[in-house]
Amino acid sequence: MNCRIILLLLLQLFVFSAVAQPRLERNGSAAHIVANGKPMLMIGGEMGNSSASTHADVSRHFAHLSRLGLNTVLAPVTWELIEPREGEFDMSSLDDILTEARRNNLKVVLLWFGAWKNSMSCYAPEWFKRDTKRFPRAHTIDGKPVEEASSLSRNVLEADKRAFCRIMQHLKDNDAKDQTVVMVQVENEIGMIDVPRDYSADATKLYNSPVPKSLTDYLDAHRKSLHPYIAQRYKAEKRNISWAETFGNDIYAEEIFQTWTYATYVEQIASAGRAIYNIPMYVNVALDSRGRKPGQYPSGGPLAQFVDIWHAAAPAIDVLGVDIYDKGLAAWLDKYHLSNNPLFVPEIRLEDKDAMYALYAFGHHSAMGFCPFSIEDYPLYQASAAADWKNIDLSQDDQLNAFSSHSGNLSPLASCYAMLRQAEPLIIQRQGTNDMDAVLLTDEQRECDIITPDGIRLTVKHSYSLGWEPGAKDEHWPEAACIILRMAPSDYLVIGSGVVLTYSDAKADKVWKKGDARIGLAKCELVEVDDAKLNVVRHLNGDQTHQGRHVRIPVGDFQMQHFRLYRY
Repeated sequence: MNCRIILLLLLQLFVFSAVAQPRLERNGSAAHIVANGKPMLMIGGEMGNSSASTHADVSRHFAHLSRLGLNTVLAPVTWELIEPREGEFDMSSLDDILTEARRNNLKVVLLWFGAWKNSMSCYAPEWFKRDTKRFPRAHTIDGKPVEEASSLSRNVLEADKRAFCRIMQHLKDNDAKDQTVVMVQVENEIGMIDVPRDYSADATKLYNSPVPKSLTDYLDAHRKSLHPYIAQRYKAEKRNISWAETFGNDIYAEEIFQTWTYATYVEQIASAGRAIYNIPMYVNVALDSRGRKPGQYPSGGPLAQFVDIWHAAAPAIDVLGVDIYDKGLAAWLDKYHLSNNPLFVPEIRLEDKDAMYALYAFGHHSAMGFCPFSIEDYPLYQASAAADWKNIDLSQDDQLNAFSSHSGNLSPLASCYAMLRQAEPLIIQRQGTNDMDAVLLTDEQRECDIITPDGIRLTVKHSYSLGWEPGAKDEHWPEAACIILRMAPSDYLVIGSGVVLTYSDAKADKVWKKGDARIGLAKCELVEVDDAKLNVVRHLNGDQTHQGRHVRIPVGDFQMQHFRLYRY
């Protein structure tokens, strides 16, 4: 009898684990997706806006993305294709994505291009666009309507929500078992263009009305942890006053108002969808960069300084994702990796140096995902490789091992992703702990120190600093980066390219003095990772380490090296 009960319980547990929905698992300010009961990093890329709009495109691109080494693809579904005629729904574009993702062993983050895409209502159906009486637009200060749906219109909201909920129901009915879709983006880079807020009569009336009590109550309850920007602008001593009186009589108060209207709109979409199929959801943001003012960049979007507004208005949204097309990557990552916002990079300009940026984001910020934009345009092989990379049939197992056997031909991002895919479980285990960090080296910063829990200073320099490699005498050095994982006391795994590591006692100055302990290299190995276990490819205790003086991965090579240190 007891055995039968245990068997039934185990069976119930198995069934539950098989149908459990994807979820977001947090560890402090770090987070990762759990799908099919297994934690994952989104080692991914985002497709171009219209690159998943036909079956032929999806079929061709997904096969390439699998060979490229992605485990996750961010793919749009557009309102105009989902509901081409009002009330008639066509899920074929979504089914194409699900089918090809499964065929190519890819997870999907679904991008809902509903009422807004890059601020504009460009992917809304034609029947929606033409009926401006039922589905009004936002207005400029002189009363001119713009090609942006009103975030205050109940008709706009209900039409958008109806289509979104049909998608979520379709996922529940057709993907709950496979869990192909692990996360959903609600709208895309929402924000007002040309003006800081909607100046329609309804919007202006609300702007001049008291700030909603739900927002002021939230800001009061979280006063000690508010983002400094909101804490400085929020006049907490008064209640029942207008937005201008509460946040300052300027365009930045108008921007805060517009943020609230978008966030409350998105909450109604997201919460309705999650009531049907409860999987993680996020919003993405176009940056307030290059000295621009609200309206010159999309005003009212989920900027980092408005994280409290979004948390108050849209609790169904898990993450504010950052789209990076500007210089200063490290500063942008710092800005969006907050104690109450795990880092997710759903878009970044597609460049070879994204390989270095990915290492830094996952290693230093415990990013939950990193996804260069228009990823289908990125080659599997370097331009110098004598092969037509689009026609190469490289199996996924071969791709995951390619960094050691084909490193001279694979493109930088493909090489980097191959390593990340292997090291993924090791990275996840160390998210949010002191057992993982990363370094990004640029022309502005060619050296960086990491102090490990073992009291060892790891000094990471650009490998060109040794002067041995072609290009070392050039004025500009390419970006270099590495992740350093602490495997055990004085035992480390370095994953990267273009770096040289030296080691010293953290208590001592970098220049050795009599009596200081010295740190030596006990062992160094080129490794691969299989099921979280290190397999030695080559022993490197000779010339490759300069007889124990350093651990080195040259520019252009992507390697994982395991090394152990000792004191003497």
